[in-house]
Amino acid sequence: MAYFPENVIDRVRDSVNIVDVVSRYVSLKKSGRNYMGLCPFHKEKTPSFSVHPEKQIFHCFGCGVGGNVFKFLMEYERISFPEAVRQLAREAGIDLPEVQEKKQERSEADRLYEANQVAALFYHRMLREAPAEVQTYLRKRGLKKQTLEFFQIGYAPDEWDGLLKYIRHFGYSEEVYQKAGLLLRSERTGNLYDRFRHRLMFPIHNPSGRVVAFGGRTLREEPDAPKYINSPETAVYQKSRVLYGLHAAREAIRSSGRILVVEGYMDVLQLHQAGIKNVVATSGTALTEQHAQLMRRYASRVVLCYDSDTAGVKAAIRGGEVLFLNNLDVSVLLLPAGEDPDSYVRQHGADAFMNLLDEAREYLDFRLAYYRQHFQLDRAADRSAVVGELVEMLAQLRDPIKTEVYLEQIGHGLKLSESLVRNQLKSRQRAARRRLRRDRPRAQELNQSPGQQPPVPERVILQGAWGAERDLLVLLINHYAQLKEVIRSYVQEEHFLNPEFREAYRLILSESLPRDDAHTLLHHLLEKLDSPVVARLLTERLFEEIRNPEKYLQDCIQQMRIAWHRSEIERRKMRLRRAEAEAGEPDTTLLKEIQAHMQALRRWQQGFQAPMEGEEER
Repeated sequence: MAYFPENVIDRVRDSVNIVDVVSRYVSLKKSGRNYMGLCPFHKEKTPSFSVHPEKQIFHCFGCGVGGNVFKFLMEYERISFPEAVRQLAREAGIDLPEVQEKKQERSEADRLYEANQVAALFYHRMLREAPAEVQTYLRKRGLKKQTLEFFQIGYAPDEWDGLLKYIRHFGYSEEVYQKAGLLLRSERTGNLYDRFRHRLMFPIHNPSGRVVAFGGRTLREEPDAPKYINSPETAVYQKSRVLYGLHAAREAIRSSGRILVVEGYMDVLQLHQAGIKNVVATSGTALTEQHAQLMRRYASRVVLCYDSDTAGVKAAIRGGEVLFLNNLDVSVLLLPAGEDPDSYVRQHGADAFMNLLDEAREYLDFRLAYYRQHFQLDRAADRSAVVGELVEMLAQLRDPIKTEVYLEQIGHGLKLSESLVRNQLKSRQRAARRRLRRDRPRAQELNQSPGQQPPVPERVILQGAWGAERDLLVLLINHYAQLKEVIRSYVQEEHFLNPEFREAYRLILSESLPRDDAHTLLHHLLEKLDSPVVARLLTERLFEEIRNPEKYLQDCIQQMRIAWHRSEIERRKMRLRRAEAEAGEPDTTLLKEIQAHMQALRRWQQGFQAPMEGEEER
């Protein structure tokens, strides 16, 4: 792991605003002094993820994860602390004087990010040197130089070892490029070769703009060659969780409150080039529940802009249902026959496309229209099948108000009584509950749950007055200069019954942490704590304002000392029982110690007071 001087880490942390960083991944709304949004670390419908702009920390009150801006990047990007520092330093233009670095200790994610970035630079440089046919293709598709630069579009040379020679020349590890799927090993010869050859390369970025994978479009029309191939999934790339173009669309999505979803990379590029920037696409897969959760962090409205061919219609039905069931306001726009967003914008312009968006149909209305067109609804069998499909979908909704509206819409659209559709819905819901009861034991046996649950945080067994221990630490962080002497007078490390809190207390009082102000002290502590549980508990409590800290501190100290004396009494009683069993008579020394602790306990129970003579030694 690379080591950076503390003052440099402070400078990097102070150069960014946690609200701005988190907003790349989560749509935040002001709520009092803080900002709230849907947690990116677990599935939820009601926002429980909070960012504190003054203290520059975050905390999810649903799954418990919390920390500062470095911790957020580490959790979301799955990178190490040094890499999080590097990423923010690059953005802030801060040079990092690394004292030491052991590359073998870098995380796999760190190495994959670096490999993908090196490959992106190589492919992009190769595009400038690409053959005339490639340049002709780009002109034909109407892509401007600025668009190619912004999205880092590249070209994989028509060679078996173009990238391989490049990474060997600079001495990069071939192993990580294999893990990234950029190099393959021949089963016949055992030699490495490039996965992408003579293809237009589309780097796929995560929300923060880091390259995680590639899509490659063939430039040679061959019957057996797939039109597109994508990178395989890795530690930094899961296609069911990535949306192409999201890094470029974030701000436009927030300002418009709407996401446009198209089918291809070219569609994204052409719309963005035309000034329609709130557009994304999936990456070689259909829309998933994870995509829906990702979208909900940025906007509540989604428009699917698909081709009107059979494949496009089916994709709109399947994908629209996924989004619909994840509480998104979904509409569908099927483009005129033979058109896709790319061709339509090039031929008719951005204004015509935006006007076309006004014709997008709300998802359920679109689906009813599809059934009317493709089914003979005057036939009982067809109408029953349609009702069955729609009711099966509605049975999965958890919003009773929306369910009522949709029941009415289905009844009206299919010319059926609402009560009939409602009875069908209740029947499906009962069947679903029976399936859930039947499947739950099996899910438990496999140590799985029927649905996605918040991640289970690391657990510690908290004992004694752990809430008072936590709050004393919070008070010490927030008011170190005012409270340190009184705390040191009454509380020693041994008075913490929880070793995790004891370690935090030792760190705060040690000379290793700067204590110029509460902000600096807090962040240095969060970065040095070994226990993520304590970090979560502290960040959660730091979101609350403790009024009258001096009086509250007295309560904390009193509770801690009472709990400690009780613990000491119980420990000595156990030792006394063992001693009696072994020696046949009580240990008088232990009896005196128990009596002393009981007297001290009674004094502390009567209220906060200065310790009696000799009390501070215990």
